[in-house]
Amino acid sequence: MTPRLYVTGTDTDVGKTTVTGALAGAIVARHGRATVVKIVQTGISPAGLGDADIAAAAAACEALELARFAKAADPWTAALAAGAPPLRAEPLAQRIADIAGPIVAEGLGGAAVPLNESETITDVARRAGLDSLVVVGVRLGCINHAILTLEFLRRSGIRTRGVVLSVRWPDTANSYVEEVEHVIRNFSPVLGVMRFQQIAPATEVGLDILRGMEAACP
Repeated sequence: MTPRLYVTGTDTDVGKTTVTGALAGAIVARHGRATVVKIVQTGISPAGLGDADIAAAAAACEALELARFAKAADPWTAALAAGAPPLRAEPLAQRIADIAGPIVAEGLGGAAVPLNESETITDVARRAGLDSLVVVGVRLGCINHAILTLEFLRRSGIRTRGVVLSVRWPDTANSYVEEVEHVIRNFSPVLGVMRFQQIAPATEVGLDILRGMEAACP
């Protein structure tokens, strides 16, 4: 099956872009191509490198950014700050649906971040027919955030393929990572652990995540 995935997370700055790049690299290795999509980029100047550029460079694949606003905020607030009309899910979703082949689309912040007064960033992924992958930043409080995110995605009508644990902070004890994994496995498959200080290439971790996804939800 051609992977067409939506990478969301339990919060901002939990490692979604790194996981997106690792997954895209693994998909390129497996399928020969991929497109990294950033649904909305905020907090970056027009000339700055966005998350899609960074992830696609790591994966050696195509990048596409659907919208960008300079203010570091949710898309609704950022659009209003720029004097622009709020974005709507359907046009963004159609642009994603028109892309042929494998896709790894990254959200921003968490799954419930508002796109406008009535839609969230997840509505774009759902309308585009993407499956979701949740990046859990392993830190205190993450179990609650992960369970709430998984429930929000379920109620939004989007299929979740699994969870990736993201160990971004070097002082995170291995025992705590194991405790988080033990609990979250009761709610969703844990497809892999991305350690930011690891020696293994990110693409190898991405391949492990793909294999875990195939085994959990063929």
